[in-house]
Amino acid sequence: MATTLRGGAAVSGARGCAPGDVAVCAAPHLFRASGAGRLDDEGRLAVLSVDTLASLLELSGVESLVDLGSGTGFYTNRLAALTTGLVYAVEVQPQMLKRHLEGGVPPNVRLVQADFRLLPLPEASVDRALSVYAYHEAPDIVWLQQVAKVLKPGGRFVIVDWRRSHGAVEHGPPMDLRATWEEVVEALTPHFSHVEGRDLDRFLFVAIGVK
Repeated sequence: MATTLRGGAAVSGARGCAPGDVAVCAAPHLFRASGAGRLDDEGRLAVLSVDTLASLLELSGVESLVDLGSGTGFYTNRLAALTTGLVYAVEVQPQMLKRHLEGGVPPNVRLVQADFRLLPLPEASVDRALSVYAYHEAPDIVWLQQVAKVLKPGGRFVIVDWRRSHGAVEHGPPMDLRATWEEVVEALTPHFSHVEGRDLDRFLFVAIGVK
């Protein structure tokens, strides 16, 4: 069962990873919870701003959103302030969710412990989906189909991750874990009616799928 946390209370969700069963459910290249403090560094906004994400997501202020691999909620909480819709923070590591909870959770945010590959959300239930720096942690691309299932018709899925470029080694994971936007667009194509991608800057790329 997946676990959903609402204001500190845990309630059962749909099928997903068992709480604490991180070793089985998590990708082998998962960003470990022991480094969670780095995820709350305000300097991250200089590399990827909330305004950039809001623009890529095409938020108008009412959309529901699922943040995949939400970590400590660094971007989740900031984006939640830009919409009246429900925002689901999906994270497989309970330690990350605990830190998110302790740091404060906006009233329209729901914390969900689950694996991407078994999203405990109803089909066609959210307007937007977001993956920031998580694609390279989940190379088993079956999860892309799961994202497509939970999006409403016309829903938008935005992936931002680190470029596989030897000119972008100052930040991000090892080069052998990275992808290009072309590779991600190819992976999205079977599940979305429209796909596109591009390099955002020297460090990051974006790939977008519209259902």
